[in-house]
Amino acid sequence: MKCPHCTKKVSIFSKSMLSFDKDKKCPHCKKAIKNYVNLKMVGILIIPFILVSLFILKPVLISLGINGSYSTGFMGGLLILASMRLKGAE
Repeated sequence: MKCPHCTKKVSIFSKSMLSFDKDKKCPHCKKAIKNYVNLKMVGILIIPFILVSLFILKPVLISLGINGSYSTGFMGGLLILASMRLKGAE
């Protein structure tokens, strides 16, 4: 993700993004930012993520003796992470 103010990369796992503070700040420029899920990106990515979940990940998990339903949850979490974006806080 890139900061909307300074356009530098900000990791979703950075200390400033993982803090429980109400106001999150860019670690580079220290301006206020907010996380949001881009629904347009979710719409684009949902079909490939479902196909990977059903036809690749689920059979692998079942062959390892793990419940195949975990593939849906795992891919759903990846879908949300892949569609997260930053915007300036109003």
